[in-house]
Amino acid sequence: MRTTHRGNRAEPAKLPISGVLGVALCIAGLTIVVSPSARPNENLVEHPIAAVPPPPMPVARAEPLAPVAGAHFARTFDVSCFRRGNLHAHSNRSDGDSDPLEVYAWYRDHGYDFVALTDHNMYTNPAEFRSIEGPGFIVIGGEEVTMRGGGRPVHINALCTDHSLPGGRFATAGEALTRGVAEIRQAGGIALINHPNFNWGIMPTDLPSALGAQLLEIQSGHPFVRTLGNTSHPSHEALWDMALTAGLDFMGAAVDDTHHLHRLGVRQLSYPGRGWVEVFAATLDEATICHALDQGMLYSSTGPSLLRISVTDDTYSIWPAETDVEVQFIGMGGKRLAAQKLARGELFASYKMLGSEGYVRARVSSGEDKTAWTPAVKIRGGNGQAEMRVASPDQRPPG
Repeated sequence: MRTTHRGNRAEPAKLPISGVLGVALCIAGLTIVVSPSARPNENLVEHPIAAVPPPPMPVARAEPLAPVAGAHFARTFDVSCFRRGNLHAHSNRSDGDSDPLEVYAWYRDHGYDFVALTDHNMYTNPAEFRSIEGPGFIVIGGEEVTMRGGGRPVHINALCTDHSLPGGRFATAGEALTRGVAEIRQAGGIALINHPNFNWGIMPTDLPSALGAQLLEIQSGHPFVRTLGNTSHPSHEALWDMALTAGLDFMGAAVDDTHHLHRLGVRQLSYPGRGWVEVFAATLDEATICHALDQGMLYSSTGPSLLRISVTDDTYSIWPAETDVEVQFIGMGGKRLAAQKLARGELFASYKMLGSEGYVRARVSSGEDKTAWTPAVKIRGGNGQAEMRVASPDQRPPG
């Protein structure tokens, strides 16, 4: 459950960190085992690097699912403690309308545990803003590395870094992705691939060039980034499934892409509070949050809250906080594996894998048209594993 709230924020007990991913739980009895200001696109620098075409995305599996002996989830965990944060926000140091302290204060005052300010080609140093921090709220370093590739916009958030990184102009979007992710990782940061459909900047065949990035935006509060795609472009969520099917290991992130705290009510503006992440962490400090982001240990949401997520060797289970929700389990190629509408008295939904799903993730939908997305967990030991491979370049997942 959430361990913080607006006003007097309750802090969890300091539980020992256990497991490979260092995720502690909030509920006793549960365990975890886990195998100067620059405007956008200004001052961009040319990087003459060799063109390496990315491998095409794979064809989704068409054959029916079948049991596979010995198959198991690649990692298991059981978490019930979450820290809410926003990973994409702007101030008037680039193209936002508010001072950084105003942006931080909005999130602090609305129950968030952490936020990253990510101005365009402008690193925001948390050391400048320690005064805004306190019990229950921290800021982490961030920057939106703003590039162009083949004339298309390619933006990657650098999170948990400690210095500014160059943008640039590249021959292709794939080259921009490769360079941006590499520079962020070399700086010890977390790479979040931003709004692929913004001016149709990142195509499905570009995504393998982002190998090494930890996060991919699947939901954005910005009104102009075309989160839902159109008749000729897949949605951000469909792009996530295409990447997972190709063997990439992104976690899907919901963000605000906040630019505006003022002029409320104007539909064309991007306001805070529309999409967020809930990081698996009992303690609140930068190192713990950044480690969880690096491992993709979080769920994303535009509304529904989750009380608990459990993945055992063969079963994926979700405990929603609300009762009026449907839980869908999704596998390779965006295939819907199962759906469960919680009935009165039902506390959780579960899916027992067969072994040929490739991966399993959950999508929780509420009656208010709001959604939460949980981590995609790969399946090992079976014949349906999602691995990088060559296939048809024009394939798109069903639905």
